[in-house]
Parts: sequence; structure tokens; C-alpha cells
Amino acid sequence: MFQQVTNTEEFEMVYPILQEAFPQTEVREKQAQQALLQKAAYRLYQIKDDKDAVAGVLAIWELAEDFVYIEHFAICPEKRNGGFGGYILEEFIKWCGKNVVLEVELPEDDLKKRRIGFYERHGFLMNDYPYLQPPMRKGQDFLPLRLMTNPHRINEEMYTKYRKLIYENVYAYFGDKI
Repeated sequence: MFQQVTNTEEFEMVYPILQEAFPQTEVREKQAQQALLQKAAYRLYQIKDDKDAVAGVLAIWELAEDFVYIEHFAICPEKRNGGFGGYILEEFIKWCGKNVVLEVELPEDDLKKRRIGFYERHGFLMNDYPYLQPPMRKGQDFLPLRLMTNPHRINEEMYTKYRKLIYENVYAYFGDKI
């Protein structure tokens, strides 16, 4: 089900899934994304279906003993809307055995509300603390998002800790923006 990406050939199979599923502001340029494979805290997984075909991608950061940050989670278009993504997400939550944190866009339109609803149906809760995603590419600005967590909401102290670890490790940002 989860097969860690460790080489260029595997990376070439999953990067197009990221490009299709995420806006350019939420995915790194190809070389920068591939370079992350060398980072100890970063894991990129191919998601395999029951026929052993690549059906999605999951990118995580193990930043602390108490939580895992999902940077990207995407299912191939032909596998969407049939329960496969929810099944995979629930299996990952059980498999990792830690608090799970991810970023979501603000609920400004129907598609963004549906994405949030998907995560809510799988046990994630919205945290209302203001959160700005640092730029993933040169020339981009901070992107207003929110953190969702599973299995429970986080308090302000945990939010501050998680945000700091995400900023410093995922984005290599050491500023003080909220």
C-alpha cells in the first residue's frame, strides 16, 4: 500500500500526481521536491492499489515524537470519489500512530469546502489559529491556510510548537510570521 520513493524512476511516477492535484503555490519545483528525498525527516510514498499500480502519493515529515505532518496527499483522478482516498488516509493514521497535522485552504469556495469536509469525515478537526504557509517557490507570497489535526484539536501552545517545526523544517523559514 505505502511504498517509499527512493529513486529517480519512482519519483518520476509520483511527481506528476502532485502537479495535477495541487496548485503551483502548494508544490515545489521538480528538482527541489526531489532533493527532499535526501532529508532524514522527509518521506515520500507511492500509494499502490490492489493491482500494485501507482494510485496516489503521500508526502510526510516526521518532525517530532508526537506528530507527523502531511505535506501532500493526492489520489490519481481515476481513483477519486470511490472511497479509496478515505481508506488510504485512515490506514495511514492507524499506521503512523501519532497526531497527524496537515494544511488546508480556507473554505472560500465549494471545492475547498469539499476538501475540508473530506478530512473532517476522516477525523480531522479545524484549528482556528491564523496560519500562513511560507512560499514554496521563489517569487511567491505567504499563503493563508489553516491547520487541521487528527485525532483532536490542538491548543495554542501545541499550535505554536507545530508551526515552528513546520516552518523551520519543511519551508526552511525562520521568521516570525503567523
